[in-house]
Amino acid sequence: MLKITYFGNTTFLLEAGENSVLLNPGKWDGAPIVPDDIDVRLIIATNHLDDALGNATAIASHSKAWILGNEETIEKAKSQGGKPWLLHVLKTEEPYEIPGFKVTAHPLTRVDPETGEKVENLGLHIEMGKMRVSYLGDSMVRGPFAQLEADILVVPISGEGVFPVKDAVSLCIDASPKIGVAMRWSSEEQTVKFSKYVEQFAQGCTPLVMKPNQTLTTEWSAGYEFKFTLS
Repeated sequence: MLKITYFGNTTFLLEAGENSVLLNPGKWDGAPIVPDDIDVRLIIATNHLDDALGNATAIASHSKAWILGNEETIEKAKSQGGKPWLLHVLKTEEPYEIPGFKVTAHPLTRVDPETGEKVENLGLHIEMGKMRVSYLGDSMVRGPFAQLEADILVVPISGEGVFPVKDAVSLCIDASPKIGVAMRWSSEEQTVKFSKYVEQFAQGCTPLVMKPNQTLTTEWSAGYEFKFTLS
């Protein structure tokens, strides 16, 4: 069983068994999306910008959690006072694994909203709680994710330096997940279009637009039937 809690923007908490993994604990409008005292085992930031890395070093200091990211992200965490023994560079295409959790990072691209420059953003393929989750962070490109088998696909839809709705829907069609989860939208119109077109064109994929603090619980019943609840 895998529990996925949404906090807003691109911030999610994944929980299965004894493992808890916080994705992109960013800052939005200068404020952290999650508090410093949240207890997690791992933190992964898909890039070094504040809306992804956010207050990761404060969270890691509180809960003794590892921070994972690319070299630029880890260097920024060090400059913010991150403890060297809690920092780990995720090398692309090389799996990082602990009991009950495995992640493989793939190099994607996003746009810095302040400078307009392109920067590396890691796409993550996660295996946890007998589920496979593809999480694209702030990506504006799909990379290999149309070919990776995933039960759950988490994709941005705003079009503001990341995927527009049509590209997010296209990836749901090609990747064929059981659930397509939208994130980082900037208008209700985008979420409505995402849900409508995924339902219409992505056969077998259920679109989800989660509200902050909602939790998605997923499991394989009897080993072959995919079930989920949203609370």
